[in-house]
Amino acid sequence: MNYRGVRIEDTFCECTDVYISRLLLTATSGPIAVSEAIYLCGFGIITAAPIQGCVEGVVPESRTPDGRPGIVFQLNAPTAVGLDAFRKALLDRLYIVPHLPTCSLYDGTECEGAEVGKGRGEVAAVVDVAGRVGRWGDGYEAADVVGGRETVRIPIMTGDQQIERSVRVTVGTDGVLEVFATSQAACLSGASAAASRIVREVPGVAVFNYPVGGISGAKVGGTHYPKEGVTINEPYCPTVRDRVATKIPDDASAVIEFPLVAVSLDAIRRGLKAAIDAFAATEGIVAITAPSFGGAWGGRHLPLRDVVPAEDERGRRG
Repeated sequence: MNYRGVRIEDTFCECTDVYISRLLLTATSGPIAVSEAIYLCGFGIITAAPIQGCVEGVVPESRTPDGRPGIVFQLNAPTAVGLDAFRKALLDRLYIVPHLPTCSLYDGTECEGAEVGKGRGEVAAVVDVAGRVGRWGDGYEAADVVGGRETVRIPIMTGDQQIERSVRVTVGTDGVLEVFATSQAACLSGASAAASRIVREVPGVAVFNYPVGGISGAKVGGTHYPKEGVTINEPYCPTVRDRVATKIPDDASAVIEFPLVAVSLDAIRRGLKAAIDAFAATEGIVAITAPSFGGAWGGRHLPLRDVVPAEDERGRRG
């Protein structure tokens, strides 16, 4: 396929089911909310942490329980980790919330983009956050209600912090692209543009908490070190072209992986489409595909032809 001057391989994205806790953080200002949400996402990649952190987007004051600027972010992990392990990792991560000046935390499941009750957006669990985080109050915490939400009010040094008593865990999905470019700079520019576009325009889809949204990817297990959980995905590494059969086009010299997590398969389709649009508008991007691990990562297949329909294909970059 050819889309706006960029070649799109006629293949599928291998997706896996993901537990998602969608959270809404508010603070005294938008920049503070963004900074604190990113901090909570923290060291969040399932390769080396028990939980992943991803940012979705900004929520205006008019749509938050306390009338303050907010940001929606996700804490998530593949369902293969197990619900009990995910619940523990979620509570461990949220236990640091009272350290964050001026912020409050609410369940973000119903924020724009949610599709709970439709397909794979079903609620898998309800987690009692106040039962653990509320003990930060050391006996000075109190039950409260904010914007119709039942909360625990904790006195912290910048005033009172509100924590919603429970948050829901839903089941969503992930998706990933492999993007080929003429240079490292083009890879980074494209990933940054794709991440910015999704955060601004595609609710229900989260960009991983990496510096530009994209990463140097990995494969499940290893060839020479089979006991490792992940290793380099050598078919996409340009400097080993003379040693392995790579999937890199002759006109590309760098590759970046662009992963997303979304509340549903429809949402991940919208997110991948927005990402492809942004990459296709970036000078130096020559081709896009999706990795396949033979079902080792996820058994759900999303054809890229369904993400970029044939009627949208164009011969030149717009």
